[in-house]
Amino acid sequence: MKKQTCLIFISLTSLLASCGGGNSKPPTSFSTNAILAEERPLTEDERKIATRICYAYQSKSNNFRSGGYINQNFNFSSVKSDCQNAEIKYNVTAILRYDTNNNLVFSPPAILDQNLRFYPKIQTDTNGYLSQLCTKIKNNESISNTTAQGSSKVQISFNSDGLDYFLLMYFNRQSDGTYKVDSAEQFKVRTQINFTTGKILGMDEVYSTQKVCSTYDKAKNSNFTQTFISR
Repeated sequence: MKKQTCLIFISLTSLLASCGGGNSKPPTSFSTNAILAEERPLTEDERKIATRICYAYQSKSNNFRSGGYINQNFNFSSVKSDCQNAEIKYNVTAILRYDTNNNLVFSPPAILDQNLRFYPKIQTDTNGYLSQLCTKIKNNESISNTTAQGSSKVQISFNSDGLDYFLLMYFNRQSDGTYKVDSAEQFKVRTQINFTTGKILGMDEVYSTQKVCSTYDKAKNSNFTQTFISR
């Protein structure tokens, strides 16, 4: 559900104060205690960051498809930790390819251990989590930071800490009508041109995902982080 391209981010806002406690400030990182915040349009600052990311994604898509990148190697480092605090660090070399739908993907080696995670999808302005949001940016339409899908709600927020990034928080409806955080995804994106070799405009420099532990301590979360190193 959450990794389905972009369908749920057309109308994102911060998440229902009436169900979660009135925190109107957008979250900047994952917490197992996260609550739904007030539903609202993106702030002016968030919209500026979203705009930079959308145009950087457009540039990356055009460059990747124009030649010189397809069938080339991209190197990533990864860190995976589980609910028992067991941590694995490893490197992956993947090849930029087209999938059967003509979307750009990073294809990892077939020998990659099945216990090791790798995130292959490539976010662009027309394919991925922000595709419909980017269309709204280009059309100067209002964008909300909260959306519902079935019994879940999703919040998106935009921020910057040297790299622009967006954070997706996933909340599940409980039997009493409240919402509890389940997981999150974060993308840190290069939105400034840098002519240093290997610095790619629109590249997701860091992808991370967190999930609340259900079997063990629910105050803990598992974590996976994938960092682009070089090509």
